[in-house]
Amino acid sequence: AVVSTQSTGGYKEELKARRKEENKHSAVFPCRLRILPTCIFNTRDPIVIGVTVINGVLRAGTPLCVPSKEFCYLGVCTSLEMNNKQIESAHTGQDVCIKIENLGTGDAPKLYGRHFDENDVLVSRITRDSIDTLKEYFRDEMSKEGWKLIVELKKIFEIL
Repeated sequence: AVVSTQSTGGYKEELKARRKEENKHSAVFPCRLRILPTCIFNTRDPIVIGVTVINGVLRAGTPLCVPSKEFCYLGVCTSLEMNNKQIESAHTGQDVCIKIENLGTGDAPKLYGRHFDENDVLVSRITRDSIDTLKEYFRDEMSKEGWKLIVELKKIFEIL
């Protein structure tokens, strides 16, 4: 039997896309954010604030925490807006408005001004699993800068 190479290439791409889709919830892209003190729209549940992406990529679905406040977990970035338009992701140097929701942690919602403020840097909360997922399924979407940030965050979170 003759096997067409074209059909297997398409299948592999499809399989790769499907695996990516299945694992996108456990992939946490690295980012570091600075709060814009003049852009605080809602201080609690959901927190709606303006941020500058210092480095990395912020995507909807990214869990955020504050390393300087004993890794205080804020919640998940559920949406991003730029110029009143919803966007999928924000990259280094971009100013965006984000909504952070307290999803399924059971913790009391965090409050801007009490649990964290404009002097704190927000980072994506990475785990060993999220790093492995990035390596396996999202390597093509990660930049050199992103991997450097992963290394920095691993030290902060003490991930071996």
